[in-house]
Order: sequence, then structure tokens, then C-alpha cells
Amino acid sequence: MITIDVRHDGLGRLARVVAPVKTLAERRAKRLSKHWDEVEGRRKGLLRHAGNADVYLKIDAEERTKEAEDAASSLTAILLTALQQTASADWALHYEDAAFAEAAPAEPPRPPLEEEPQQADFKPQPLTLATLLSPRAMRRRKEEARAKFETAHNGWSYLKRWREHEYAKACDAFQSAAAGWNARQTNFFDLQARTNARLDALVQGYARGEADAVTGHADLALLSLDRPQGFPVFWSTSYADGVIQIDYDLPSMAAVPVVKAVKYVASRQGFDTVALSERERERLYGEAVFQTCLAVLHTLFASDTAGATRAVSFNGWANFVDTAAMRPVRACIVSVTVDRARFAEIDLAKVDPKACFRALNGAMSPKLAALVERPAV
Repeated sequence: MITIDVRHDGLGRLARVVAPVKTLAERRAKRLSKHWDEVEGRRKGLLRHAGNADVYLKIDAEERTKEAEDAASSLTAILLTALQQTASADWALHYEDAAFAEAAPAEPPRPPLEEEPQQADFKPQPLTLATLLSPRAMRRRKEEARAKFETAHNGWSYLKRWREHEYAKACDAFQSAAAGWNARQTNFFDLQARTNARLDALVQGYARGEADAVTGHADLALLSLDRPQGFPVFWSTSYADGVIQIDYDLPSMAAVPVVKAVKYVASRQGFDTVALSERERERLYGEAVFQTCLAVLHTLFASDTAGATRAVSFNGWANFVDTAAMRPVRACIVSVTVDRARFAEIDLAKVDPKACFRALNGAMSPKLAALVERPAV
């Protein structure tokens, strides 16, 4: 899963966006950031006219109410969102063509070398009349000049040897680093080539109706399907004789919002939260389940450009707590099998999701039926 943290300093908001692929995560993060920019713009516009804390807090309550309403309405717009998206399994998006990002090691520069000292550069001090008359003084001056030359030359020789030694060590380290870099670059491009070769095989296999390729194609299409925040992104598929069987994870009731509205109470400068009733949450959950089922069916058929799939068998699984036994339970709560021709006759933009599910002879678990068919109080 790809996660992107979205932060808005103006509103003091921070949220983590989660999606199965990078493009979808970036799209969700951009949408959330744009929404927060719009919220901040509206607040600033109103505060310019009012300019007091009560108005600001009232606006904050209104925005929180709108966010709660948007979270609830997202559960009833799953199918419409899927219909508005272009259902695709674009293999080209998954081909690897990135450059090797690691910079190559730099070859060490050759060490600078000062000019070698020459004995001619170290002449005895200028002769005086007293020096000329004293051979001993002349020898001493010559010996001093020679000593200075030898000291300078020895220092130059030592520095030259030390720099050559350090340069040789740096060259050895460079050769080792370069060999490692070349190996990593080779491995990177080998893996890239193997990945692309695998994709080539899947593209060709999909055109021939091979099972692995057809299920891979279906997986790519389902990854592009947008989902409300907090919905699971997990399924398993199999394919045989033109039929895709999919076991798809559905959300639990925990994914249904609890907050209906937020009201500002001026007398105590605080907020009161209005909760959705249990019946409202159950209705939203039923909408989410049936719309997700139809959205998945639509995506699988619409993305199947090769016509490899003649029917889809959908099993929707959910995790919940058995309140009687007080233990977690996983169960298949909806199941339906539909062929392409029958599904193509349905105008999904106009159907009632639950009625459509029933018309397709879909079956639901007693637990789900108890939630969605309980009469309103």
C-alpha cells in the first residue's frame, strides 16, 4: 500500500491517504489538499466580514458537518463513481523505464605536486670581506645552504610519497566502489527487463485468454477503482472457461461514519456532535455493499477489451463481531453470478442497487438481510 501524508497549515489539518498504487494515492491526496484550500478560502472570505471567534467556530462546525455529509454520501456514490471512471487495465503504466537513480562514484583527482626543490635555489648567503678572508666561514655558509636544501628536498620527497600512497588507496576504493555500483546498476536493469518481459508475456497471454494473464488484467482494473476512505483493498481471483471468480473483501460496519453533523454552541463556545442513528448507518452499509458489488462487476466487464470474460462470479466477504459468541467472524455476505450479455442490458446509472442485485438472483447472508431489510422505526 502507498501512503501519503497530507498537511494543511492554514487549517491545522493532517490526514494520511492510503491507496494500493501511487497514481491513485496521489490523486486522492491532491483532491483532499484542494478541498482544504477551498475550505480555507471560504473561511477567510467570511472572516473578513465578521472577524470574531464565534463566527470562525461556527464556520468550523459547518465545515465539519460538510465533511461528515461527504463521508456518508461517498458510500452512496460508489457505483456512480465507478461508472464515471474509465475502467481500464493499462499495462503500459506498469512497465519499468526508470533510470538508475544512484550516482556513479567519482574518480579521485590526481594529487597536486609542488615543483621539486633544486640545490641551485639554496645559495650561500652573500659573501662579505670577512667571509672571503675566512675559509672556515665560507664552508659554514655552504654547509648551511646544503642543509636547507636537503631539508626542503626531504620534505618534498616525503609529501610526494604520502600523496602517492593516499592516491593509490583512493584509487583502490574507487575501483571497489565502481565495481559495486556497476553490479547494482546491472541488477537494476536486469530486474527491470525481467519485469517488462513478464508484462509482455501477460499482455500476449491475455490476448490468448490464458488464466494467469486474465486474472492479472482483472487485478489491474480493480486497482484503478476508486473507493471510499477506509475501505479494504483485497481480493483473490481465479479464471476458467471464460468465468472469473472473485472473492472480494467488503468493508465492515466500522467503515460507516458515525457523525452526522457538528453544531456550534455559542453559549459555551463548544461543539455538539449529532450522531447517525443505527438505522441510518445500516442503510448506508447496505448501499455500500450492493454498490461495491455492482461497481466491481462493471469494472471487470468494462475493462475486458479482449472479451475473455463471459461471466463473473462475485463473492463478497466481510469481517464482523458475533455479538452472541463475542468473537470475530469472517463470512461471505453477498454472492452473485452474472453473464456479460445480461449485465450489459442494465442501465446502472438508473438502478436501485439492492433491487438490481436481487434481479440478478444475488444471494445475501441472513446477517446482511437483517440489516438492510429491517423496517425503519
